[in-house]
Amino acid sequence: MNHEHWMNQALELAAAAEREDEVPVGAILVRENEVIGLGANSRERTHRTVAHAEIVALEDFSRRTREWRLPPGTTLYVTAEPCLMCTGALLWARASHLYFGCSDPRKAGLQSLLESIEEGIFDHRFEVIQGGILEKECGSLLSQYFRRKRQLIRSKACAKEPPQVLEYP
Repeated sequence: MNHEHWMNQALELAAAAEREDEVPVGAILVRENEVIGLGANSRERTHRTVAHAEIVALEDFSRRTREWRLPPGTTLYVTAEPCLMCTGALLWARASHLYFGCSDPRKAGLQSLLESIEEGIFDHRFEVIQGGILEKECGSLLSQYFRRKRQLIRSKACAKEPPQVLEYP
């Protein structure tokens, strides 16, 4: 399986999310070289807390198949390390392989659960977990997005009129 090919497709989904002013994360579910689910972050557009790319891809799969459980051998490609919520959903859905682009710099996602997953605390284990697929490209997309957001916030703060000073007698 060509991991870079699929991660590039996930990056295209992430770039489309960014054009909608969403955090640029894309996810694609693949089985036997066929796409079975697509997702991109859509929390701002849908006003749904759980509308992370991985969840959207799982929901896309469910809409297509009317199934909640992924078929054996399903692989998820996602541009950023899944958060705790998405990791749980992928475990419950029975994803077999998980490839991600860049790691969570706060260490608050999948990798913080690896020991528990390996110990068998969950009903399922991933057969393969691998990060760093097109890591620079995935990380750069996120870094640039958040840098632009911070600059926008600063420019809006500077553009505001200074607060009025009230004079008391």
